[in-house]
Amino acid sequence: MRKRSEQPDSDPRFGIGVQVHVSEPDAAGGDDWVGEPTGVIVAPGTASLRSVNLPAGSTTNWVVAFDEPQYRRDGRGPFERASIEQHLLVVAEPIEG
Repeated sequence: MRKRSEQPDSDPRFGIGVQVHVSEPDAAGGDDWVGEPTGVIVAPGTASLRSVNLPAGSTTNWVVAFDEPQYRRDGRGPFERASIEQHLLVVAEPIEG
């Protein structure tokens, strides 16, 4: 049995503390980020307006704390954190020591 706070269909590579960058979506819009911002996942996210009409559990979101404040393509910002759909996140390659 799952707890309500768990993200149901999440890829096991994603979770709190994982370094990620935001990829460019297929279609440009005002909610897109400038460039490919980097940051770390700090919490499970909340559903976005885009995912409201999708079946429950079909979209996983994460709260990403950016390495530096980021702007949306339409000029909104700066944002220090944002809830971002998992399909837009790419897990960063580990840094070798």
